[in-house]
Amino acid sequence: MRNTFFSLLAATVSFWSWSASAEGETERFKEAEWDWHPGDLIFRNDINEFDELVRRADGAKWASVGILRSSSGGPRVLYVDEKAGVTEAMLYEFVDGLKSDDYAVYRIEDVDPNEPDKLMVQGPLASYAVLSAYGAPVDNHLLFGNGSYYNAELPFEAALSAGISLGSPRPIEELASVDEDLRTALLTRLQDHPYCVVALAPDNCWDVLKSISIATPSVLMASDHVRQVFPI
Repeated sequence: MRNTFFSLLAATVSFWSWSASAEGETERFKEAEWDWHPGDLIFRNDINEFDELVRRADGAKWASVGILRSSSGGPRVLYVDEKAGVTEAMLYEFVDGLKSDDYAVYRIEDVDPNEPDKLMVQGPLASYAVLSAYGAPVDNHLLFGNGSYYNAELPFEAALSAGISLGSPRPIEELASVDEDLRTALLTRLQDHPYCVVALAPDNCWDVLKSISIATPSVLMASDHVRQVFPI
């Protein structure tokens, strides 16, 4: 009888220990605060300094954007880091320390797999980011189709690969005209552009390059192809 009691006690302790551990893992890997799908676009701030300058000039709420993908360990976010280029992090790492109103998630419904039994199906956006863009350098020239990527260019080109245009990119002249810090940062970023290398003065370089248009998070979010899924 005594042995039975201690066996039951040990089993109870073991169960509660497992339960607490499982609860911790659930909290760690919980699917954020929404029913995530591969290809979801997640927006947040405070990742890259240049993104913050663009956000300020754009009068936008969000600076940086990533693409969700499936993995055996849980959802991951593919995004552009200003030093590492196109990289990724676990979703729980990407939102670590953020409250639910410190980020937002949008879904491109036209390309969403949307079948619960096909969670590992990446969809075209995540597939493009993994197979065509992963490891690519930062696009300092801010040009589409050159094998490198800046912030919102990654999901913009990923969507284009699926035949979807997420809005109309904005000329950098529009953004730089309201923020001198951004103009200075753009000239620094573009200084090794072939035209800037041979230009006699920075202003000569700017006169040509100011017509470059860029995708921004607000451009993506304003597209008719997306809807907000978190927070709602």
